[in-house]
Amino acid sequence: MKVIVCSDNFFFANGISALLNQAGHKTWNFFYHSVNPFCEKEDNELVIIIDTNERKPLRDLFALLGKRKLRVFFITDDLSDQHESHHPFQGVIPRKITAAALLDKLAESRAGVRPLEFLLTNQQRKVLQYLIRGVTPGVIARVMNISVKTVSAHKRKVMMNFGLKKMNARSLNCMADFIYKSLLVSEHINRQKHPQFISRPMY
Repeated sequence: MKVIVCSDNFFFANGISALLNQAGHKTWNFFYHSVNPFCEKEDNELVIIIDTNERKPLRDLFALLGKRKLRVFFITDDLSDQHESHHPFQGVIPRKITAAALLDKLAESRAGVRPLEFLLTNQQRKVLQYLIRGVTPGVIARVMNISVKTVSAHKRKVMMNFGLKKMNARSLNCMADFIYKSLLVSEHINRQKHPQFISRPMY
């Protein structure tokens, strides 16, 4: 397995790279080793572990990988608290995970972040975007021309899909970051399916 570690935490990046190398996997530490050790012409799947909130390096990485087949994982410690979340949503790996569990998760052929369109409908995504910006349900209802009950139903569905027990500033901030990264995954898949696909700026 070939793994790209994309983390701005020097100690985490080197630690997880050492673990993966010891397990027999080839790794590329994207932030701290500029030379790409993977042949660009290879069709083999790459695994990406993302542990950064910096957007430009992420966009640069996905642009560099072109249309290669990827499985993407996000490292988080924001939603892994059992008091806040029923379960981490697909493709998210808690920071506090054993080495064996991490290797098992990466080895699952179908594991990885799903494109955002599989998690949320367009209306659910719009409601979530307004909530992230601090807009109240009443205002959201007027702007979207729907009832407050419908807004609440979309909010409950979003919480269920993300495994949340409550929606507070902490979880909203994490979801905003997750959405941005998920859109990168969706954009990459669109490039694979549609050669003429043009990337558009994301919020």
